[in-house]
Amino acid sequence: MSQDSPIKMQGYLSFPRQKLSDKKKNKKWYEKNIDYAENILVSDTDLRSNFRNKKTNYNLRANIINSKDFERFINPDNLDLQSLPASFQHVGIENSKINLLVGEYSKRRKEYRAYLSTGDEEGITRKETALKQKLDAELMEIIQTESISEEEIQKRLQEFEKYKTYDFQDIAEITANKVLKYEYKDQNLDFLFNRTFEDLLVGGEQIVYCGVLGGEPVMRRVNPMNLYTLGGSSMFIEDSDIIVEYGYKSIGQVIDDYWDELTEKDIEFLETGTADSSSNSALGLNRDISIFDRYGEEASLGIFHPNELGLRTFAGAFDTLGNVRVLRTCWRTRRKIGKRKYYDEDGDEQHDFVDENYIIKKDEGEEVKWMWVNEWVQGTKIADNIYVAMGPIPYASKSMVNKSKGIPPYIGTVNSTNDYRVQSLTDIMKPLAYSYDIAYYKRELEIATYKGSFAAINSSMIPSGWDPKEWIKYATVNKMAWLDPTSEILKGPSQGKSAGAFNTLTATNVPLGDPNSIQMYSNLLLEIEATLGKLAGVTGAREGQIQNREAVGNVNREVTQTSHITEKWFVLDANFRKRALGKFLECCKYAYKKNPKKGQFILDDMGAVMVQNFDEFCLSEYDVHISNSSADAELYDELKALSQAAVQNGQATIGDLIAISQSESVQEISRRLADSAEKIKQQQQEMQEKQLQQQQEAAQMQQQTAQAQMQQEMQEKEKDRAVKYAEIESKERIAGMKEIASDIRDGRKYDEDTDDNGIDDTLDLRRTDVDENFKNNTIRVKEGELSERVRSNKANEAIKKQQIKANKEKPKAK
Repeated sequence: MSQDSPIKMQGYLSFPRQKLSDKKKNKKWYEKNIDYAENILVSDTDLRSNFRNKKTNYNLRANIINSKDFERFINPDNLDLQSLPASFQHVGIENSKINLLVGEYSKRRKEYRAYLSTGDEEGITRKETALKQKLDAELMEIIQTESISEEEIQKRLQEFEKYKTYDFQDIAEITANKVLKYEYKDQNLDFLFNRTFEDLLVGGEQIVYCGVLGGEPVMRRVNPMNLYTLGGSSMFIEDSDIIVEYGYKSIGQVIDDYWDELTEKDIEFLETGTADSSSNSALGLNRDISIFDRYGEEASLGIFHPNELGLRTFAGAFDTLGNVRVLRTCWRTRRKIGKRKYYDEDGDEQHDFVDENYIIKKDEGEEVKWMWVNEWVQGTKIADNIYVAMGPIPYASKSMVNKSKGIPPYIGTVNSTNDYRVQSLTDIMKPLAYSYDIAYYKRELEIATYKGSFAAINSSMIPSGWDPKEWIKYATVNKMAWLDPTSEILKGPSQGKSAGAFNTLTATNVPLGDPNSIQMYSNLLLEIEATLGKLAGVTGAREGQIQNREAVGNVNREVTQTSHITEKWFVLDANFRKRALGKFLECCKYAYKKNPKKGQFILDDMGAVMVQNFDEFCLSEYDVHISNSSADAELYDELKALSQAAVQNGQATIGDLIAISQSESVQEISRRLADSAEKIKQQQQEMQEKQLQQQQEAAQMQQQTAQAQMQQEMQEKEKDRAVKYAEIESKERIAGMKEIASDIRDGRKYDEDTDDNGIDDTLDLRRTDVDENFKNNTIRVKEGELSERVRSNKANEAIKKQQIKANKEKPKAK
């Protein structure tokens, strides 16, 4: 588009007719709607913050301020401000409050979970076993037909076992949560929501776009200054009838988003500025110059106010940097559908919905009730005449119950009370921030102009022959000044008289500036800062500015109470994120259905089959539960502290502590702590059983060793007894032989046998003595064996008692 191209100063007087047949909604109809939507800039001033107010707020956030707006406060005498020793600037006292809230927001746990909506009647009937059986059959067929090893088949079958207890709803919810968690991490939505929360605090609005671009689900932040709406006065952007986003993008980014719809001629135009490929025009030439480029930002805001005059003439197809204008719009149109009543094979009455082209089968008893419902459609205009992405929005989140209800790609919240004008936290603090800037400037001016005080001395008293500069230097360096009171006054009515009196110094003290004014402005700045903190709910105690005299309880109470003032912003954001993630999940379902390969690396076999082969997954309504209260943050801190105590008490491991520190969910922390405690409990139980087994084995070994030792001792004793018996017998034999020999010497005879047993009586008596000794020795040995057996029995009995006691304690440990 060249600079002499015609510019549409005003759009269509009325929006094109929407209650039309699908056949009449052709390309030309879509282009007319987009051209009309391009020119609506006056519709949203009743509720949404106007362009100039939002621009001012974002300038203040960047410490940019227009000094001309404050000339009547800082320059009532119309002086040349450039010549003054101080310059008026925005200090940004309110930015520290916003930074603190953004910092607190970034540390909050942003938990979410998708689940089937209770309003999804189709989802409720899906609990029947038919779909579950079909899903199981699909998965088993995949496992059996794929050329995989037997081990891999067994592994997949084991994974499949856990889904046997799940119904169709459970698997759908698990799949949806996996998709949502992956995309949340992949697109770094934490950082995106941080930026939108800052938009809420600064501009009073937070808006995201959720769509499918280039086959990928996308959620991106929308600049609140570039989005306009028409219809309704709700605080939710998606409740509007027409939504228009206006901005500039690089050529490469446009091609990335619309590569599958741009023609070769379109890309040629984007790169060169003309559709003629033979042109030598380079990128960046022949571009329109915006009003901001021509007059500057401050002047342009005074000349043109978007949203107020309804004239957006400040930019053309390209800006001075070569970026191309991209206008996205979506609006509600009307579509004709019919509610069909028919009879199935069993003769039962059934109902479903058909489009306007359906032919009624009256001979089969069908009846159709025709009605008009809303349908969200979209279109994108690139530069001046490239129209792409025109048609119904396939991921419009159509309700399974209300066929007229849908959600556009734009999700946003504006902070309005009772549908009044939008008010951001910056708007609340802005008057005091301006007062702070004015007081800060005046204090700076007072400091710059304050020179202290000096003494004014009669110049006639300077001794003759002294140069004034030399005299001042001498007084400054040596701290001594010579005066001559007898010097003659050369001019004036006192001409000829002495300039002073002898031994008397006549000088006047002249102050330059008032230090009391500096102190007054300093006190005023402190008062403004304190009042600003009260209004914003971010006092000095919450920022860490604590005095030594303040009690800990009072400080904690102040921090807690002021957090209630700012909790409103977190509640608004939680509701916004709930709706945004719900819409984003709809875009993910559509994108994963169109591109099944995208889910191959994040879904298991069951989830992949669910997405690819079952339309019920994409047709289901999902709600997203958001938890982001201060109570959750406190609970997270408490669980984190408990995890450290669990590590010290042996209820968790260092690895669990690291994983808990990296987790983002309170449920995940509690689940991990419970699993870790159960795992450690099992390990301790196994350790106890192992120790008991080791003790039993040690006792058995000890018993066996004792028995072996006892047997060895008995064998040794037997050997000792045998030796002793031999010694005794030998001694007795020797003694007998000696006695016989003695008797022989004494002449006694040994052939007497009084008992007629064939043995000499003397020998008989000796044998009786030997037998008596043998019996006594045998009795002593038997008594030793008996005492040893008693000791062994007592030891075995003690070991068995320990085993019985250990077996009784084992069930208690479980």
